[in-house]
Amino acid sequence: MRTTRGKSFRFGVLDLSTVLIMIFLLLPIVIIVLFSFNPTSATSFPMRGFTTKWYREVLKNETFISALINSVYVGLMVSCVSVFIGVLASFALTRYRFRFKEMMSYIVLLPITLPAIILGISLLSFFASVLGISRSLLTVTLSHVVFCTPFVVLIMNARLDKFDITIEEAAKDLGANALQTFRYVTFPLIRPSLIGTMMLSFGLSFDEFLVTFFVVGRKNTLPIVIWGMLRRGVSPTVNAIATMVLAISITLIIIANRIAKLRSLY
Repeated sequence: MRTTRGKSFRFGVLDLSTVLIMIFLLLPIVIIVLFSFNPTSATSFPMRGFTTKWYREVLKNETFISALINSVYVGLMVSCVSVFIGVLASFALTRYRFRFKEMMSYIVLLPITLPAIILGISLLSFFASVLGISRSLLTVTLSHVVFCTPFVVLIMNARLDKFDITIEEAAKDLGANALQTFRYVTFPLIRPSLIGTMMLSFGLSFDEFLVTFFVVGRKNTLPIVIWGMLRRGVSPTVNAIATMVLAISITLIIIANRIAKLRSLY
């Protein structure tokens, strides 16, 4: 009886702790969503009504629309390029043996171990002094690729380390060439990881501020625009923008999960 009571008490404490932690994590997001519908600019309870005028103002704001388009463009480019480079690097690190392999593994992960401000300053100096490239969306895209690729390598390394290579060998024994083996065997098995890494790369690029701050040019991304708006105080339009970005992110995650589940059935 004591053991049963002890276990029930322990699990009750764990359940309560989990609920409190979830409330602590989600409460700021809920507050942002609520205040995005507040008719006044005062961020205080109780709210004095319900309105969508801040969303209408955001959608009429050309600066916001331009920054959103720039962020989506950079995020899509970064997700494609970083996944392509990261997958190739992961195959090389997990499938082949070569000199300085361990050192290369550390070098690939170096960008995410450095403080973001150091990485931003380094990239700015590299583009300006070595390459002679002026700051633009190109420099932002290249910088985000440098930052996001290590995450792709980490995820794909974990997936490929557990990959049963005998399946590929069986396909080759049955007459499949290297391209057919990758298309019909390897790619379907790693596809969920690829979708996940693309989503992660897009999210990291879309959200990145500090590195972007050093390498962005005249065309701003959404985090830079939001930072500029916050310098004048917390406006309800900022809450509306945050809510819209949150809704887009959740929608993309749901779509990616549905695609991964549907394709896993075939």
